[in-house]
Amino acid sequence: MNIPLYLYPQPRRYESTGESSPAAVRFDVQPIGAEAYHMAEKLGVEERLAGYLPKEVTALLANQSATPVVIEHHSGFHPQGYVIEWNTNGLRLTASASQGLHYALLTAGQMIEAQQGEWVHCLIEDEPDFPVRGVMLDIGRNKIPKLDTLFTHIDRLSALKFNHLQLYMEGYSFQYEKYSALFPEDTPLTAEEYQELDAYASERFVDLVPSQNCLGHMYPWLSKPEFRELAEHPDGMPTPLSFKLPPTTLNPVDEKSLALAKDMFDELLPNFSSSYVNLNMDEPFGLGTGASKERADEIGVGRLYMEYAERMFNIARSHGKKPMMWGDVLTHHPELVGQLPDDVTVLHWNYDAPIPYEPHCRMLHENGVRYYVCPGTSTWQSISGRTDNMLGNIADAARNGKEYGAAGLLVTDWGDGGHWQVPSISYPGFAYAAAVSWQANANLDGLEPLLYHVSQRMLQDRSGAGAELLLKLGRYYHMERCTIENGTYTSYLLNRGLTSKEELEQSTTLLPRIAKLLGGIGTPFQLDYRYSEMEEWLDARRIEIEALELLGSDAALVKDELMNTLRLINQGAGLHRYIYLQELEDSRAERDWLKYLHTELQITIDEFKRHWQARNREGGLTASTAAFHKLLHQYGERLREYGCE
Repeated sequence: MNIPLYLYPQPRRYESTGESSPAAVRFDVQPIGAEAYHMAEKLGVEERLAGYLPKEVTALLANQSATPVVIEHHSGFHPQGYVIEWNTNGLRLTASASQGLHYALLTAGQMIEAQQGEWVHCLIEDEPDFPVRGVMLDIGRNKIPKLDTLFTHIDRLSALKFNHLQLYMEGYSFQYEKYSALFPEDTPLTAEEYQELDAYASERFVDLVPSQNCLGHMYPWLSKPEFRELAEHPDGMPTPLSFKLPPTTLNPVDEKSLALAKDMFDELLPNFSSSYVNLNMDEPFGLGTGASKERADEIGVGRLYMEYAERMFNIARSHGKKPMMWGDVLTHHPELVGQLPDDVTVLHWNYDAPIPYEPHCRMLHENGVRYYVCPGTSTWQSISGRTDNMLGNIADAARNGKEYGAAGLLVTDWGDGGHWQVPSISYPGFAYAAAVSWQANANLDGLEPLLYHVSQRMLQDRSGAGAELLLKLGRYYHMERCTIENGTYTSYLLNRGLTSKEELEQSTTLLPRIAKLLGGIGTPFQLDYRYSEMEEWLDARRIEIEALELLGSDAALVKDELMNTLRLINQGAGLHRYIYLQELEDSRAERDWLKYLHTELQITIDEFKRHWQARNREGGLTASTAAFHKLLHQYGERLREYGCE
């Protein structure tokens, strides 16, 4: 029998006789035995079930008799598994642990919300494919959410049966008291706030895992004069091209680098109840080619990396934490895999759908390494996402992670390129990752339940069209007909700014070499961007956004954010039109178009700031909008060349 669309993630097994019982709004909870009583009391079963019905339905059915709700404990179940039986005798919920009962209640709540008149008799047997199902939210690149925003985020993830959350940090995202004077412009999370978040997440069976980079991605620290000499390349990393990369990697043989990392973890880790910490240590560009070259020549770059990693592992262990680390260095140095301690979890990532997960999943599995698969939402450096890349990337990770014994699936939501994506753009990626990590077979192929959940629950859209709209927004990149990696041409163009056609084409020919330098494929650059086609697409999306019937407390803000998302895409498309003079027949048309872009960009910036300030802390806003202000200034200078004031 088909599983109802309103159950999300779709469960492992669903059976129904087709019979039903009249709805009721009161519940008579009857725990069977001491264990069941303890679970029911801990979770407040009666209150939670009653809270799933809208007030108007509660008032309408107030005289109905109470529904018996039997709670049973069964020690043989998966600790996150459960069974739901709904028949003429009422509702029966069976689990072996409070977490399993929590997930049973989430599923029962979806049934109650969707069936407000007659409740269909059914049997559901369910448990997850991946023990750990998580989200990594980047707060290290500009955007640090307000505390209320993070509470809402945790609620949203818990409703999807996620049980793991990381807030990734590479700059001053946490208030390290020892170094606070060096970052006066930042607005980090405090120790007290992380403790609040930790407690809030734990109540919802979400493990809040500390995540601080401590080797690569250290530019915010190394850009400070006080830390510059700790870099592998203090004056920038030489490349085969005509420029240097900024210093991003710590010198692993400098004891001061180790002392900085220890200072950070010693202050950060006591605020978390989690048994884990993500040390990250990914993308250590230039490792062993600068200040640590002598040691690298002596023992090899791989061993140099592991020497530093082992010292970080010991810091984690000194706080009672098990280390996590990204697995990209292991892919280049497979000889390191056999050296990994048993308590280390490897986070195996790639974010482009054509790159298969299978080889490295198989390698890690064959070597007995505990690992997670880590696909991405594909929202960063893209403004509104890359829908089909996201779906393919997450599906491939889930299939191969399940096949080769991954202990978890962690979907990443990065903030590269300004962190311009608004929260709702990531909803489909979160929802899809939650579903396929819960039950891959039941959720990989059909998107209808995802559309229902994202529209009805995440967006609270009465029109029902919201989720499909988000997927459409994430497909504009197909119209670019561009081979740019890990982002979109539109996002790249906005970050680059106003330039000549010749200069732009010269820079884009270098993109494959830069991508390869940073670990990408290096696909030759191609582009066939047509403004008129994009203009039609934007007009259609504006109409669809206006037609949304959002009911949440942030309904107006969500609509405005999506409209401004279109403004950003329109700005990039319009900039391309101006640079390539598409359908601009003379200098007057060029000038008028530039005036339009200038006016629209000012509106876009004002709206971007307003939306940012509604959800996020002020620190990072200036950095995020720097490219916009640079472009606005360039427009102004060019308009003055046209004789405009």
